[in-house]
Amino acid sequence: MHRTLVTTGLALLLATPSLAAQQAEEQTATQVYVAHFKISYADLAEWIQIYHEHSVPILQELVDEGTIVAWNVRQHNTGGEYNWRFALLASEWSQFGEFWGAYLGRLEERAPEASARIGAMIQAHYDEIWDLTEVNVPVDLDYRYVYDSKFQISFAEMDEWNRIWTEVAGPILNQAMEDGILGGWVLEEHNTGGRYNWKVLYFFEEWDDMDDLFESLLPQLTADAELWQRFGNMMAAHDDVIWESVPNPSGM
Repeated sequence: MHRTLVTTGLALLLATPSLAAQQAEEQTATQVYVAHFKISYADLAEWIQIYHEHSVPILQELVDEGTIVAWNVRQHNTGGEYNWRFALLASEWSQFGEFWGAYLGRLEERAPEASARIGAMIQAHYDEIWDLTEVNVPVDLDYRYVYDSKFQISFAEMDEWNRIWTEVAGPILNQAMEDGILGGWVLEEHNTGGRYNWKVLYFFEEWDDMDDLFESLLPQLTADAELWQRFGNMMAAHDDVIWESVPNPSGM
């Protein structure tokens, strides 16, 4: 399986606009820790305010110190019960443990009331860790939506699934990038957590571009009946979620 290691491009892609690229240039990100939270929609504005006021400065410190490569947050748009997605990029598994201890410890020390309030607002939570296997994103990519498409694939079929995807779907997606429909795409494989073991992330700036992509992609895949049947036989389950950028409260 071909692996494209991630450097500045994806680090900038997953980072908040204020992040510098220095640490991303010094590290190669190979894993993504994704924490999903279910927050009451009545509390979501307060949650976002606390994130910008208290979490962002600490997260920036941890990037500057090299504890993680980058981070990103997204809010729910379509699909699923969780409405807050917190992603951490790292080059070593051990960085995740180091990160959580430092982040939660500093938040509790500097803003104990905010830390307690965050804990009280969480209704449900689950974590996943993914290995980055192929990345096709420009360094300066700006995007609003992330279309997160997960699959449960038989591990015995995984090599064949990856081969077909790379040879058949990959060129179609690359053409969509050239046509300005798709901002970029990333393939990830399951490492820890959850039933799904393979995913593709599509990055879009405009909502209508999602429709345009799939109107182009699906007919090209289904045109080959044998190929489409092969895809169907390898796939045990599938789930889609669309995530959107998080607003920055005025004055922050």
